[in-house]
Amino acid sequence: MNELFFVRVFAYSITPLLLATAHMLLDRQTRTTAQRIELFMVYLLAISVGANGLGGAFGHLFLSDLVAEGVGWPAGSPFQLEMGFANLLIGVLGIMAINRRDGFRTAAIIATTILGVGATIVHIIDIAATGNLSPGNTIINLGNLLDPVLLIGLTWLASHNTDMGADGVVSEGWYMRLEMIAGMSAAGIGTGFGIGYALDSLFLWTLIGTLAGVGLGLVLSNRAVRNQGNLIVERS
Repeated sequence: MNELFFVRVFAYSITPLLLATAHMLLDRQTRTTAQRIELFMVYLLAISVGANGLGGAFGHLFLSDLVAEGVGWPAGSPFQLEMGFANLLIGVLGIMAINRRDGFRTAAIIATTILGVGATIVHIIDIAATGNLSPGNTIINLGNLLDPVLLIGLTWLASHNTDMGADGVVSEGWYMRLEMIAGMSAAGIGTGFGIGYALDSLFLWTLIGTLAGVGLGLVLSNRAVRNQGNLIVERS
C-alpha cells in the first residue's frame, strides 16, 4: 500500500519536473526565460493537474474501498463519489488549460490549489485528532502542496517576465511540439500507472508508460511540425 502513494507522488509531481528539465536541456529552440516558464507550466498542467486529476477520479469512483484503506478512513462513504467528481473536474480543467495562456489557465490553477490545500488541511486535522499516519493521509500531501506552489510560482514569474506573450518569442511549431509531447507523456504515465496497479508492479509500469508516452509524443510532434512546414511551403 505504501508503494501506491509513493509512486503516485513521484509519477504526478516529480516526473513532470524531470521531463520538463530534460526537454529544456535537449531542445535547442528553448532559449528564453519565457519559453522555460511555459515549458514547466505545460508539463505540470498536463501531468500534475490533468493526469493526476483523472487518476484520482478513477480511484475515488471505482476503487473507493482501496482508497479509504490507504487513507485509514472507513470504507463505503458516498463522499468518495463526490471527491471523485471533484478530481474529475480538476483533471478536465488541467487538460483544457494546456494550450490556454489566459484567465482560464489561472482559474484551473486556483481550482487545483483550493482542492490540494483543502485536502491537506483535512488530512492534518485528522492526523492531529486521531494520530492516523496511513500513507494516504500523509504521503499524498506532498503532491497536494508541491503542485500548487510550483504552479503559482510559475504564474508569478510569467507575470513579471517581459517576454511572455510577446510576438515572435516562440514559434507555433515550438508550442505544438511542447503540447503534444507533454500531453502524450501524461497519457503514458496515467496508462502505465493503471497497468502497474493491475499487475502489482507500479513503478516499473509507470516508468514504461512514461517512456512510451514521451517516445510517441516525439514521433507525433515531429510529424505534425514537418506536415505544418510542408503546408507553409505549398502556400508560399
